[in-house]
Amino acid sequence: MENKKAILIFSKKKEVIILLLYWISYIIFDYVSGGLMNISIGKSFFGKSELFVFTMYIVQLFSIFIIYFFIAPKALKTIHWKSILIALFFSFATFIFIRYFIEQFMTNLLFNKVNYFEGTTISFYIYDNFHYGSFIVYTSLFIWITIHLIKTLQQNNQIEKEKNEAEINFLKAQINPHFLFNTLNNIYSLVSVNSAHSLKAIENLSSIMRFTTYETNKNKIEIEREIDYINQYLDLEQIRYGEKFYVEKDFNLENPKKLIHPYIISPLIENAIKHGVVKEKEHPIRINLKTDSSFLEISVSNKINQYQKDDTSGIGLTNLKRRLNHYFGNHYKFEIHNNSETFHIYLKIPFNGEN
Repeated sequence: MENKKAILIFSKKKEVIILLLYWISYIIFDYVSGGLMNISIGKSFFGKSELFVFTMYIVQLFSIFIIYFFIAPKALKTIHWKSILIALFFSFATFIFIRYFIEQFMTNLLFNKVNYFEGTTISFYIYDNFHYGSFIVYTSLFIWITIHLIKTLQQNNQIEKEKNEAEINFLKAQINPHFLFNTLNNIYSLVSVNSAHSLKAIENLSSIMRFTTYETNKNKIEIEREIDYINQYLDLEQIRYGEKFYVEKDFNLENPKKLIHPYIISPLIENAIKHGVVKEKEHPIRINLKTDSSFLEISVSNKINQYQKDDTSGIGLTNLKRRLNHYFGNHYKFEIHNNSETFHIYLKIPFNGEN
């Protein structure tokens, strides 16, 4: 319901108000300019009100609404020179017909007066009404085209936004099973050898699943929540690898309550653990994360595991890259350096200025 309201930036009620304001503004301008002309020739500003001045305003009012709500939507479904000519033809025909009906038929019936005297040729009547109707016709069509373009742009933006949101939800859904499969494999390896660490691993997994269940549905979370998720993940990997698990981490958070989009940091670390070497003390995985009032920066370095071949490698980083493009546009830095021996990732994102 909220999305429909966003698309309908111009409701019918608003469009009617716009047209009425335009018509009233035209009357005021016409009346003031007529009054100033009267003053210039030594007459009173208010002058003498004539029947056909008021009838013209009525003709214009009906013409504006008929052109806007009926002729333009039908004739200008696609805007090109043929449709514009058709719209102009029917708009002028409408103005001429309405004016004839009101000022030649209705005024004669009610007041025994007509605006054009007997003997006026059809060609002159049409020509003269092209002159009087041109401003109303052109401005009515212009207003419709302008509002139509604004509504179209608004609808396209809304559709694009909904498409991006649907894609982000899909990408988040990809993350959960991807991580879950890895973790369950770890726990299976522990249980299969009756490891005493299996209960601790299950406890870690429980904490992680609470995070993936409740936090990932949010647009933003506190940094400390994702850090806790990362620590739980590293604890699981520590249990899996035992003493030969070398990860150096340095988390320097100016404000752990700062908000970020979930799963922004963790894919970098998961990628390093999965595809890097963790058993060599001289080549530990290094994680450095710091924040200030404006930015979050994280760098992750690891020695590449030359013996690991995984067809799913890169899913997490590709997924992350697409999400970063959606969240920040061009307002972030994402660098990867791979020299076939070491793999280094650097990410810098703003806390403000998202799309």
